[in-house]
Amino acid sequence: MILKAVTLFLIAMLVLGMFGKFRRLGTGKRRDGNAVEPARKCRVCGTYLIGSSQDPCARPDCPGR
Repeated sequence: MILKAVTLFLIAMLVLGMFGKFRRLGTGKRRDGNAVEPARKCRVCGTYLIGSSQDPCARPDCPGR
């Protein structure tokens, strides 16, 4: 009885795996444009900018200040 249940379970998993593989074949490599944008950096010293109001960076030792 347990052997029959295990066999049915394995067959069901095999069928589900085949359906999943068929669904994945048609997708291809499509880009939706939702890629992550690169982090903003200061043009002068190259440090990362945090927030939106820091066009030149807020570091006191930045030569662009």
